[in-house]
Amino acid sequence: SLNCKPEDARRALFLLSAPSREMNVDMVKELGDYMRNLTPLATIRNGDYPRQRGLLDVSIILSELSDVEKIRSYYTKSASFIPVMKKRQKETRERLQEIEEKSLAVPSLL
Repeated sequence: SLNCKPEDARRALFLLSAPSREMNVDMVKELGDYMRNLTPLATIRNGDYPRQRGLLDVSIILSELSDVEKIRSYYTKSASFIPVMKKRQKETRERLQEIEEKSLAVPSLL
């Protein structure tokens, strides 16, 4: 889970779960209308899950988000990490080269 703006979603899914006697087409239509207002650019899918318990739950999944602050910060952090990784790779290559050079002085036992 993360914070996002629903209007940035390009796909949305809502799942309605409730006792079957309390679910009806009007409820699904009302939820669909609400989702269209909330996610105007999204392709919206829905589903229902009748159950015996007396609770009514609505689960919403948004995908293909066009702008997410958390993801943007990952890209920013990773871009600043590239020079550090290149330095580490160079140091590792130098250490391996040094080990290889020192191993040449060790006589073979074969």
